[in-house]
Amino acid sequence: MDKRVVVVGGAQGIGAACVRSLAAEGAKVASLDVSADKGRSAAQQAGAMFFECDVTNRDQVFATMAEAASELGGIDSLVHVAGILAKGPAEEITDETWHRIMDVNARGPMLTNQAALPFLKKNDRSGIVNFASSAALAGYPDGALYAASKGAVVAWTKTIALEWARFGIRANVLHPSAHTPMFDDHRNKLSEEQREEYDRAMLAKVPLGGRFGDTDRDIAPVISFLVSDGARFMTGQNIAVNGGYHLV
Repeated sequence: MDKRVVVVGGAQGIGAACVRSLAAEGAKVASLDVSADKGRSAAQQAGAMFFECDVTNRDQVFATMAEAASELGGIDSLVHVAGILAKGPAEEITDETWHRIMDVNARGPMLTNQAALPFLKKNDRSGIVNFASSAALAGYPDGALYAASKGAVVAWTKTIALEWARFGIRANVLHPSAHTPMFDDHRNKLSEEQREEYDRAMLAKVPLGGRFGDTDRDIAPVISFLVSDGARFMTGQNIAVNGGYHLV
């Protein structure tokens, strides 16, 4: 794959899987993450570059993106995976929590997309993939704030798909459901009884296999396709890779 790709949130989980997959296919990859130790280790193992970056810091995002572009020799595609989970009843959401989740999950993609734009504009058929969630496709009880932040990503991405098409830039949204450290942290906080109930619910909610997917086998290959020339005529699309999770 003759592509220069920036992956935001490449330290672990889906992001790290994307870094591994893209690098293995021959792409030049720059991984950005706020978790320096994990990010650097994951990038080194994949044969990718690593840059420490906080997606909520505008100056840092723009400076880091420019540095990554310089090291890569340009940017053909941006994959924004970074995000954080928030759980709790809608009526208990505080202003502080609202601002924190929205800052990372909604403002983060905005900043990285803006920062990558000058470099993406230099290419023919460059692309952006922003990660949302199945939570943005259907109601998400006990997760209204997370769902709202991912819904914002959908609206943002569809809009830039229209606005930036004049530059030849594609923008699509991926809705993954996969086992990640963030998912495992949430599940491990449940009591044994709650975990058993949760697992039973998953069997009913995920038509394909009754569980979330694998980051390397189920999610990363789709990203490889979306940044490839095979997806050159796709933009503004919601692409759910979740075993049918939102259908039930």
